[in-house]
Amino acid sequence: MYYKYPHGDEIFNVTAVYEAMGIEGSPKINDDEGIELKFFSLNEPIPELNPSIETILRKSGYINRW
Repeated sequence: MYYKYPHGDEIFNVTAVYEAMGIEGSPKINDDEGIELKFFSLNEPIPELNPSIETILRKSGYINRW
């Protein structure tokens, strides 16, 4: 996704969707750019889910229960 800030800086955001099954333990951030990392079940609504990510998950068939 491309975005150009009003002051002229440009960015390209990339979204990756991974399907994981049988996960145990807690995810860990291993760089200085991450702030928070969590696993979510797709069986119930995800708090504060970005609308564009919700669209991707719905179109790919991962969200269909809520």
